[in-house]
Amino acid sequence: MLIEQFDAKTDDDRLAACHQITVSGHPEDDPNVPEITWRRFQAWWRYGFASEPIETWLATDDDGQPAGCYLLWLPDLENRQNAFISLNVARAGRRQGLGTTLIGHAAGQAEQASRTLLMSDTRVGAPGTEFAQACGARAGIQEVRRVLDVNADLLARVSGLRSSAEQHAAGYSLRSWSGMTPDGLLEQASALHNAMEDAPHDASVEPLRWDADRVRKEEEQDVEAGMRAYSVAALANDSGEMAALTQIYVDPDQADWGYQGVTAVTRPHRGHRLGMLVKTEMLQRLSELEPRISAVETGNAASNQYMIAVNEQLGFRVTDTFQNWEIEVAAARKLAD
Repeated sequence: MLIEQFDAKTDDDRLAACHQITVSGHPEDDPNVPEITWRRFQAWWRYGFASEPIETWLATDDDGQPAGCYLLWLPDLENRQNAFISLNVARAGRRQGLGTTLIGHAAGQAEQASRTLLMSDTRVGAPGTEFAQACGARAGIQEVRRVLDVNADLLARVSGLRSSAEQHAAGYSLRSWSGMTPDGLLEQASALHNAMEDAPHDASVEPLRWDADRVRKEEEQDVEAGMRAYSVAALANDSGEMAALTQIYVDPDQADWGYQGVTAVTRPHRGHRLGMLVKTEMLQRLSELEPRISAVETGNAASNQYMIAVNEQLGFRVTDTFQNWEIEVAAARKLAD
């Protein structure tokens, strides 16, 4: 077995091998949503999330055939004690010890970067959950995926939900845009990202701290990947302050699905149904701008009752639960011994 690091931004052959490994496991790992497209996989493995440093590794068997891979996040701003891993083993080669080998290898990389915890998540009921338990990882909070069916019945209901929300949202106006955030709203948009700090999270994970530069870099990477982005914000009429924000991303290669980005309401402006207001406006916009969309995916911590209530009113249905896991790097390092 050979495990080699590669540059996902320049080595399309190895990156494509990792994509095929990931897709091969889709029927077991994540069957309730479409398999990840090449476009989205490229964006994920080339840029990671929030401009955090990443490493990409490919394992080949004795015949030189791709057998497994992993993506390792090594944050350099927040969570500098943690490493986050996304690991995949080709479906045909599972349950032969390669996953354990890769976890041990990744822990070695994390150890070199002075990390103490290795973290990941798995879909409850998928093979990865049994694997995490066998490795001795500790369970953290759960994240719940919900999917909204976009059809004529939904769009008919959205109008009524929006009207109800508007009755509680006097003094606010909506602002919508496509693509990157306008320069004049960028600072405020970063504040909305930071409003997610009080969302439920594991005790060993620090919330990300966003600023205008970090938001803009993330948006530029989305543009480079060819993703289409849509945003709706609620602004306070008296101050012009951005009070709520929701964002949806569409992959042109899978244009019947929308993927929820941030949805947040700042603490001083909560209690005015702004979450519902911006989400219903978004759905109405998407029906015009992305008429092929038939489903929208979102995820929330299982304990995030406010946003769950909004999503359930809209008609989102639970499809999957994901379990967060963590293990000491030193313990994971020994697994491959």
